[in-house]
Amino acid sequence: MRLKRQRLIRPLFDRRRDDVGTVAGGCVRLLYRVAPPEEVGQRVPVQVGFSAGGRIRRAVTRNRIKRILREVYRVHQQGLIDLFAQREGTLTLMILFRGDPEEAPRCIPRDLPRALARLQARLTPAPDPG
Repeated sequence: MRLKRQRLIRPLFDRRRDDVGTVAGGCVRLLYRVAPPEEVGQRVPVQVGFSAGGRIRRAVTRNRIKRILREVYRVHQQGLIDLFAQREGTLTLMILFRGDPEEAPRCIPRDLPRALARLQARLTPAPDPG
């Protein structure tokens, strides 16, 4: 599900909040937060948004980068969806591109799956030792 509501996007970029986490790897950065169900308004496991950044001047290039981000995320999303399908709350996730636009077709397919795997490992509850 796409992350479109301003009231869900704004907290991800608020540096004063302590419930927002970040995972950076290579040319991508993930900002995430587990939002309570009443804040989201509907029962979805994950809501995700994509941004290529305003530093990239040409809209054509920004759109191409976002298209690559969406495609790589689509292929690797199942682990996060399975993790939050049984949980209360919704994972709100913003995927940011922060690299060289010329390198995007090579670095996004390399770095985004690694970052998603690290995020999934961070959000997976630790097993009970007892």
